[in-house]
Amino acid sequence: MAGSKDPKWLEPLWERKKSETAKRVEGAVKELVNQGQTVTLDGIRHTVRALFGVSISANTVRRNEGAYAAYQKHRTELPPVKAVSRSFAVMLRAMPGAGAVNLRAKINRLRRERKDSLIARLLQLEAERKRQSDREDTLREEILRLHQSTWCKGVGQ
Repeated sequence: MAGSKDPKWLEPLWERKKSETAKRVEGAVKELVNQGQTVTLDGIRHTVRALFGVSISANTVRRNEGAYAAYQKHRTELPPVKAVSRSFAVMLRAMPGAGAVNLRAKINRLRRERKDSLIARLLQLEAERKRQSDREDTLREEILRLHQSTWCKGVGQ
């Protein structure tokens, strides 16, 4: 299992749970449509709870491809419009499927943080990058010094 943080033996369980979630959401969407109610993430959550006795979060629906497809197909409420910066759009397009989902979740998590805490983190990262750059410069200088001293010894012999 070296190199992988996800145990392979759990994959069948995860796939089964994803499939069950998608089926529950599809059932909830059908129920909402049959009753003529609006299909929203909140409505899906409440209907899944009523039909199946299981709690489900809106984020679970978003992260489950099958569940999200069922929601997208029948949703009656437009999602809130968020201005997606061009930089984020480029990053998200460059990511493979699961990576894009994780990146979008991280972006949303960072959007909920206060601007001052983000500024503080950015400044800390810049300071750490500068310290790392200085360490690398020192190591390069040491390598050149050692290389020069061995080269001079080799020529002198």
